[in-house]
Amino acid sequence: MKPAGPVFYILRNVNFKITQRVRSSYAQKPGRWELLPCRGKSSVSAVDSSWRPERIVPKTLAEYQYMKSLLPVQPESPRLLRVAIVGEPNVGKSTLINELMRWKVCSVSKKVHTTRHNAKAVFIDGDTQIVFLDTPGIVDLKHSRKHHLGATMVVDPEHALLNADAIGVMVDASDHWRRQRIEENLLRLLRFNENKQSFLIVNKVDLLRSKRQLLECIHSLTEGVVGGVPTRRQKPRNPKINADDLFSKTEAKLRGREIEDEAQGSSQESSTEPHNGWPNFSEVFMISALNNDGVDDLRSYLLQAARPSEWMYPKELVTDQNPHEIATMIVREKILNHLAKEVPYNLDISVTMWDVDSSGVLHAVITIQGHQDRYIKYAIGDKGKTIQKIAAESRQDLASIFHCDVSLKLVVNRL
Repeated sequence: MKPAGPVFYILRNVNFKITQRVRSSYAQKPGRWELLPCRGKSSVSAVDSSWRPERIVPKTLAEYQYMKSLLPVQPESPRLLRVAIVGEPNVGKSTLINELMRWKVCSVSKKVHTTRHNAKAVFIDGDTQIVFLDTPGIVDLKHSRKHHLGATMVVDPEHALLNADAIGVMVDASDHWRRQRIEENLLRLLRFNENKQSFLIVNKVDLLRSKRQLLECIHSLTEGVVGGVPTRRQKPRNPKINADDLFSKTEAKLRGREIEDEAQGSSQESSTEPHNGWPNFSEVFMISALNNDGVDDLRSYLLQAARPSEWMYPKELVTDQNPHEIATMIVREKILNHLAKEVPYNLDISVTMWDVDSSGVLHAVITIQGHQDRYIKYAIGDKGKTIQKIAAESRQDLASIFHCDVSLKLVVNRL
């Protein structure tokens, strides 16, 4: 007997292991999709309350609100860890979270201030839920006002640390100046949250040629203490001591005083010397987030650090960002990658039209508005080549995030 009423299907993407409710007329790619019959309407607003989607990034605001309304179904032995990843601008925080998630949910660019506000990403492994808090780069109020960054750039990292169980401090090993010390505003936040577990993430280690440089960097950032245990600096192979050093050393010993032995690589810190590091890190991870090196070890560490606690979010939720926020985030990322100097920071991005048709194809129109005509000219590029590249790359990323075909149109005009 044929079932009464229309029959819809769950379209399962075998590669990505997700499901979506769509009509059976969806154009399928051989070997990638399988259809599972189900009864009822395809609209999420009309879905029976007992139906729950698998882990997806919702394509519409209605789906997003529905997913947020779901209460988490607690596993038998739930474990939870809220992790704030903090650091100065452009050290690779968002890239790391994408790799930890195995799903792109954060925007990434080589330019600073890509992340403008806190964003959450939810990772599930068995009975363990990890909530990653991606934060803007640490800046002070003066810097924020100078570059018109907005209040969220200053206060969001502080809020993230207050709501976190663990704090990951990320440093760029390839930056000669920033790898030697932890920024003062970040040190202040660590002192304020010193009761919370913290760990150091040294990123871009593949760009350092010298192992000694890396060890010196870690020694400075940790003040020579990791997990409460003092660490030793590597001694030079062939220490050289001149006659004056030898005479001074002998004289000091005769006077019963200890002096610094620079030839052996040891140092005695003055009580008045400012602190450049944080001695309370429990672990140090040396990684290359871009190459996914060392990321698995960090993920395993976080899974083990999770504590018995009920989950905060339903397992279906991947990120707390709604579809429109994700789309504008991706377009801004591509603009940052393709436009130089101050131009990307003087363009406003907004969603003008958003619709998912009966075949599951996402249709979007996103408007890019410039404060000056020259910014619009740069955004469009010679014969429209720049905006075409931005649109093509944005479309590809959105298709990967939402796991569907995307039709994207970018409109550029004067603000």
